[in-house]
Amino acid sequence: MKPYFYVVHYAALAGYVIAAIHAVLAFVNKRRAAERTTLYAVGFAFAAHTAAIAIDWVRDGHYPLFSTTEALSFLGWTLVVAYGLVTYRYPLRALGAFLLPVVALLVLASQLVYSNPTQDPSTVTDGSGSWLFPVHVTLLIFGYASFFVAFAASVMYLWQERELRLKKFSAVFHRLPSLTTVDDVASTAASIGFTLLTLGIITGVIWSRARSVRMFHNDPTEFFALLTWVVYLALLHYRVQWRGRKAAWLGVGGFTLVLCTFVGAVVLGGFHVLR
Repeated sequence: MKPYFYVVHYAALAGYVIAAIHAVLAFVNKRRAAERTTLYAVGFAFAAHTAAIAIDWVRDGHYPLFSTTEALSFLGWTLVVAYGLVTYRYPLRALGAFLLPVVALLVLASQLVYSNPTQDPSTVTDGSGSWLFPVHVTLLIFGYASFFVAFAASVMYLWQERELRLKKFSAVFHRLPSLTTVDDVASTAASIGFTLLTLGIITGVIWSRARSVRMFHNDPTEFFALLTWVVYLALLHYRVQWRGRKAAWLGVGGFTLVLCTFVGAVVLGGFHVLR
Protein backbone atom coordinates (compact mmCIF):
# COMPACT_ATOMS: atom_id res chain seq x y z
CA MET A 1 0.00 0.00 0.00
CA LYS A 2 1.30 3.48 -0.89
CA PRO A 3 2.84 5.57 1.93
CA TYR A 4 0.59 8.55 1.17
CA PHE A 5 -2.41 6.34 1.95
CA TYR A 6 -1.28 6.09 5.57
CA VAL A 7 -0.20 9.73 5.72
CA VAL A 8 -3.64 11.21 5.00
CA HIS A 9 -5.39 8.85 7.44
CA TYR A 10 -2.98 9.53 10.29
CA ALA A 11 -2.94 13.25 9.50
CA ALA A 12 -6.73 13.33 9.81
CA LEU A 13 -6.60 11.39 13.09
CA ALA A 14 -3.88 13.66 14.51
CA GLY A 15 -5.81 16.76 13.51
CA TYR A 16 -9.01 15.52 15.14
CA VAL A 17 -7.19 14.60 18.36
CA ILE A 18 -5.64 18.08 18.56
CA ALA A 19 -9.01 19.67 17.78
CA ALA A 20 -10.79 17.57 20.42
CA ILE A 21 -8.25 18.42 23.13
CA HIS A 22 -8.38 22.13 22.41
CA ALA A 23 -12.18 22.12 22.11
CA VAL A 24 -12.40 20.70 25.64
CA LEU A 25 -9.81 23.22 26.88
CA ALA A 26 -11.73 26.07 25.24
CA PHE A 27 -14.93 24.83 26.88
CA VAL A 28 -13.39 24.51 30.34
CA ASN A 29 -11.16 27.59 30.33
CA LYS A 30 -12.87 29.71 27.66
CA ARG A 31 -9.58 30.55 25.96
CA ARG A 32 -9.65 32.27 22.58
CA ALA A 33 -6.32 30.73 21.58
CA ALA A 34 -7.73 27.24 22.18
CA GLU A 35 -10.81 28.09 20.07
CA ARG A 36 -8.60 29.24 17.18
CA THR A 37 -6.46 26.11 17.42
CA THR A 38 -9.62 24.00 17.36
CA LEU A 39 -10.84 25.75 14.22
CA TYR A 40 -7.54 25.35 12.36
CA ALA A 41 -7.09 21.73 13.47
CA VAL A 42 -10.63 20.79 12.43
CA GLY A 43 -10.16 22.41 9.02
CA PHE A 44 -6.87 20.57 8.43
CA ALA A 45 -8.24 17.24 9.69
CA PHE A 46 -11.41 17.52 7.64
CA ALA A 47 -9.44 18.20 4.45
CA ALA A 48 -7.17 15.20 5.13
CA HIS A 49 -10.16 13.03 6.04
CA THR A 50 -11.97 13.97 2.82
CA ALA A 51 -8.86 13.08 0.84
CA ALA A 52 -8.60 9.74 2.68
CA ILE A 53 -12.21 8.84 1.86
CA ALA A 54 -11.65 9.76 -1.80
CA ILE A 55 -8.47 7.64 -1.92
CA ASP A 56 -10.32 4.69 -0.36
CA TRP A 57 -13.06 5.03 -2.98
CA VAL A 58 -10.58 5.04 -5.88
CA ARG A 59 -8.42 2.27 -4.40
CA ASP A 60 -11.25 -0.12 -3.54
CA GLY A 61 -13.40 0.65 -6.57
CA HIS A 62 -16.68 0.88 -4.66
CA TYR A 63 -18.58 3.46 -2.64
CA PRO A 64 -16.76 3.74 0.72
CA LEU A 65 -19.65 2.66 2.92
CA PHE A 66 -19.58 -1.09 2.63
CA SER A 67 -17.58 -2.21 5.69
CA THR A 68 -17.54 -1.32 9.37
CA THR A 69 -14.25 0.53 8.92
CA GLU A 70 -15.70 2.69 6.16
CA ALA A 71 -18.94 3.34 8.05
CA LEU A 72 -17.10 4.48 11.20
CA SER A 73 -14.87 6.80 9.19
CA PHE A 74 -17.76 8.25 7.19
CA LEU A 75 -19.84 8.79 10.33
CA GLY A 76 -16.98 10.79 11.80
CA TRP A 77 -16.78 12.83 8.60
CA THR A 78 -20.51 13.60 8.64
CA LEU A 79 -20.30 14.68 12.29
CA VAL A 80 -17.70 17.27 11.31
CA VAL A 81 -19.99 18.48 8.51
CA ALA A 82 -22.81 18.79 11.06
CA TYR A 83 -20.51 20.62 13.49
CA GLY A 84 -19.53 23.13 10.80
CA LEU A 85 -23.13 23.80 9.80
CA VAL A 86 -24.36 24.20 13.38
CA THR A 87 -21.55 26.53 14.50
CA TYR A 88 -22.00 28.60 11.36
CA ARG A 89 -25.71 29.07 12.10
CA TYR A 90 -25.66 29.24 15.92
CA PRO A 91 -23.29 30.59 18.61
CA LEU A 92 -22.65 27.06 19.86
CA ARG A 93 -18.88 26.59 20.14
CA ALA A 94 -19.48 24.39 23.19
CA LEU A 95 -20.72 21.68 20.80
CA GLY A 96 -17.11 20.95 19.85
CA ALA A 97 -16.32 19.73 23.36
CA PHE A 98 -19.07 17.10 22.99
CA LEU A 99 -18.71 16.23 19.32
CA LEU A 100 -15.01 16.39 18.38
CA PRO A 101 -13.82 13.77 20.92
CA VAL A 102 -16.42 11.40 19.42
CA VAL A 103 -15.10 12.16 15.93
CA ALA A 104 -11.53 11.42 17.05
CA LEU A 105 -12.65 8.11 18.60
CA LEU A 106 -14.59 7.11 15.47
CA VAL A 107 -11.61 7.81 13.20
CA LEU A 108 -9.31 5.95 15.59
CA ALA A 109 -11.71 3.00 15.67
CA SER A 110 -11.83 2.97 11.87
CA GLN A 111 -8.05 2.48 11.90
CA LEU A 112 -8.15 -0.30 14.48
CA VAL A 113 -11.16 -2.31 13.27
CA TYR A 114 -10.51 -4.86 10.54
CA SER A 115 -13.20 -5.65 8.01
CA ASN A 116 -14.13 -9.17 7.02
CA PRO A 117 -11.96 -9.95 3.97
CA THR A 118 -14.40 -12.62 2.77
CA GLN A 119 -17.18 -10.08 2.20
CA ASP A 120 -17.61 -9.24 -1.47
CA PRO A 121 -18.80 -5.66 -2.14
CA SER A 122 -20.34 -6.76 -5.43
CA THR A 123 -23.13 -8.49 -3.48
CA VAL A 124 -24.63 -5.06 -2.83
CA THR A 125 -22.91 -2.79 -5.34
CA ASP A 126 -23.95 -4.81 -8.40
CA GLY A 127 -27.29 -5.90 -9.75
CA SER A 128 -30.73 -4.36 -9.87
CA GLY A 129 -31.17 -1.17 -7.87
CA SER A 130 -27.48 -1.04 -6.92
CA TRP A 131 -27.45 2.75 -7.29
CA LEU A 132 -29.81 2.93 -4.30
CA PHE A 133 -27.26 1.44 -1.91
CA PRO A 134 -25.01 4.54 -1.61
CA VAL A 135 -28.07 6.81 -1.46
CA HIS A 136 -29.69 4.68 1.28
CA VAL A 137 -26.59 4.44 3.49
CA THR A 138 -25.51 8.06 3.01
CA LEU A 139 -28.94 9.34 4.04
CA LEU A 140 -28.90 7.19 7.17
CA ILE A 141 -25.38 8.19 8.21
CA PHE A 142 -26.17 11.88 7.82
CA GLY A 143 -29.38 11.25 9.77
CA TYR A 144 -27.37 9.65 12.60
CA ALA A 145 -25.06 12.69 12.66
CA SER A 146 -28.10 14.98 12.97
CA PHE A 147 -29.47 12.89 15.80
CA PHE A 148 -26.13 13.13 17.62
CA VAL A 149 -26.28 16.93 17.39
CA ALA A 150 -29.82 16.77 18.81
CA PHE A 151 -28.54 14.48 21.58
CA ALA A 152 -25.63 16.79 22.46
CA ALA A 153 -27.93 19.83 22.51
CA SER A 154 -30.39 17.92 24.71
CA VAL A 155 -27.62 17.05 27.18
CA MET A 156 -26.57 20.71 27.32
CA TYR A 157 -30.18 21.71 27.90
CA LEU A 158 -30.67 19.24 30.75
CA TRP A 159 -27.34 20.22 32.32
CA GLN A 160 -28.16 23.91 32.28
CA GLU A 161 -31.79 23.46 33.27
CA ARG A 162 -30.81 21.35 36.29
CA GLU A 163 -28.42 24.00 37.58
CA LEU A 164 -31.05 26.71 37.09
CA ARG A 165 -33.63 24.62 38.93
CA LEU A 166 -31.28 23.91 41.84
CA LYS A 167 -29.82 27.44 41.75
CA LYS A 168 -26.32 25.98 41.98
CA PHE A 169 -24.14 27.30 39.18
CA SER A 170 -20.85 25.64 38.30
CA ALA A 171 -18.19 27.12 36.05
CA VAL A 172 -19.54 24.99 33.19
CA PHE A 173 -22.90 26.75 33.40
CA HIS A 174 -21.38 29.95 32.08
CA ARG A 175 -19.81 28.13 29.13
CA LEU A 176 -23.14 26.87 27.82
CA PRO A 177 -25.36 28.80 25.40
CA SER A 178 -28.87 29.86 26.40
CA LEU A 179 -31.65 27.33 26.89
CA THR A 180 -33.49 28.85 23.92
CA THR A 181 -30.49 28.30 21.64
CA VAL A 182 -29.85 24.67 22.58
CA ASP A 183 -33.59 23.89 22.45
CA ASP A 184 -33.76 25.36 18.95
CA VAL A 185 -30.67 23.40 17.86
CA ALA A 186 -32.09 20.15 19.27
CA SER A 187 -35.44 20.71 17.54
CA THR A 188 -33.90 21.61 14.18
CA ALA A 189 -31.38 18.75 14.26
CA ALA A 190 -34.09 16.24 15.22
CA SER A 191 -36.29 17.46 12.35
CA ILE A 192 -33.46 17.14 9.83
CA GLY A 193 -32.46 13.74 11.20
CA PHE A 194 -36.05 12.50 11.04
CA THR A 195 -36.36 13.61 7.40
CA LEU A 196 -33.10 11.90 6.45
CA LEU A 197 -34.06 8.74 8.37
CA THR A 198 -37.43 8.64 6.59
CA LEU A 199 -35.79 8.97 3.17
CA GLY A 200 -33.17 6.41 4.18
CA ILE A 201 -35.82 3.88 5.19
CA ILE A 202 -37.80 4.45 1.97
CA THR A 203 -34.72 4.01 -0.26
CA GLY A 204 -33.73 0.97 1.82
CA VAL A 205 -37.11 -0.66 1.27
CA ILE A 206 -36.92 -0.03 -2.48
CA TRP A 207 -33.33 -1.32 -2.63
CA SER A 208 -34.22 -4.42 -0.60
CA ARG A 209 -37.17 -5.13 -2.87
CA ALA A 210 -34.98 -4.85 -5.97
CA ARG A 211 -32.21 -6.93 -4.42
CA SER A 212 -34.09 -9.88 -2.91
CA VAL A 213 -37.79 -9.45 -3.80
CA ARG A 214 -38.56 -8.84 -0.11
CA MET A 215 -39.06 -5.40 1.44
CA PHE A 216 -38.39 -6.47 5.05
CA HIS A 217 -36.24 -9.27 6.44
CA ASN A 218 -37.03 -9.28 10.20
CA ASP A 219 -33.60 -7.77 10.66
CA PRO A 220 -32.57 -6.23 14.05
CA THR A 221 -31.32 -3.12 12.29
CA GLU A 222 -34.65 -2.66 10.52
CA PHE A 223 -36.51 -3.09 13.82
CA PHE A 224 -34.42 -0.47 15.65
CA ALA A 225 -34.59 1.92 12.68
CA LEU A 226 -38.39 1.77 12.64
CA LEU A 227 -38.56 2.15 16.42
CA THR A 228 -36.25 5.18 16.19
CA TRP A 229 -38.49 6.64 13.49
CA VAL A 230 -41.55 6.26 15.75
CA VAL A 231 -39.80 7.89 18.73
CA TYR A 232 -38.66 10.92 16.75
CA LEU A 233 -42.06 11.18 15.09
CA ALA A 234 -43.58 11.43 18.57
CA LEU A 235 -40.93 13.97 19.60
CA LEU A 236 -41.67 16.22 16.62
CA HIS A 237 -45.43 15.75 16.85
CA TYR A 238 -45.58 16.76 20.51
CA ARG A 239 -42.79 19.30 20.27
CA VAL A 240 -45.07 22.26 21.04
CA GLN A 241 -46.40 20.73 24.27
CA TRP A 242 -43.10 19.10 25.20
CA ARG A 243 -40.66 21.91 24.56
CA GLY A 244 -37.90 21.95 27.11
CA ARG A 245 -37.09 19.23 29.61
CA LYS A 246 -39.44 16.51 28.35
CA ALA A 247 -38.31 17.01 24.75
CA ALA A 248 -34.67 16.92 25.84
CA TRP A 249 -35.13 13.60 27.64
CA LEU A 250 -36.90 12.16 24.61
CA GLY A 251 -34.01 13.35 22.44
CA VAL A 252 -31.58 11.49 24.70
CA GLY A 253 -33.75 8.35 24.64
CA GLY A 254 -34.14 8.52 20.87
CA PHE A 255 -30.38 8.62 20.40
CA THR A 256 -30.07 5.42 22.43
CA LEU A 257 -32.13 3.71 19.72
CA VAL A 258 -29.93 5.30 17.06
CA LEU A 259 -26.93 3.63 18.71
CA CYS A 260 -28.79 0.31 18.73
CA THR A 261 -29.52 0.72 15.02
CA PHE A 262 -25.91 1.47 14.10
CA VAL A 263 -24.34 -1.11 16.42
CA GLY A 264 -26.94 -3.67 15.40
CA ALA A 265 -25.72 -3.54 11.82
CA VAL A 266 -22.28 -4.60 13.07
CA VAL A 267 -22.95 -6.91 16.02
CA LEU A 268 -26.37 -8.48 15.48
CA GLY A 269 -25.88 -9.52 11.88
CA GLY A 270 -28.85 -10.18 9.66
CA PHE A 271 -29.52 -8.82 6.20
CA HIS A 272 -27.38 -5.71 6.58
CA VAL A 273 -23.80 -5.89 5.46
CA LEU A 274 -21.56 -3.85 7.78
CA ARG A 275 -18.78 -6.34 8.55
